[in-house]
Amino acid sequence: MPEVVTIAPWNPWPLVFPLLVLIAGAVVIILGVRRKRSRVIELGVFVAVGGVIAGALLTWGLSQAWDAEAQRSALGGFGYTETEITTGGERSGDRPVLEFVGVLDGQRGELGQLRHVSGDRWELVEY
Repeated sequence: MPEVVTIAPWNPWPLVFPLLVLIAGAVVIILGVRRKRSRVIELGVFVAVGGVIAGALLTWGLSQAWDAEAQRSALGGFGYTETEITTGGERSGDRPVLEFVGVLDGQRGELGQLRHVSGDRWELVEY
């Protein structure tokens, strides 16, 4: 019977920083409108757009890095080291399948899959 492992989803707390930049840009825009200064309004728009772009890039980059590290640490709990995880070509219905290769008990090339069960639970299938 395959083991079920819990892989926690990524925590979006670092998105607070781009949100603060976005809020600061909005405040600068409001100050520019009140004082009728086009340069200040332009600066506020630049800062706000920068906050939105930074938030999008952080969401994309951090979620991938967080997930990869959580998957490696979950496999490490089963004794796998030096794991390389790829998205599997197959899907189990609408559930994703992650394929991995790693070192188990000194043997390189141990293959397996992580199949999504529900929520943050994944089934470990070893070959």
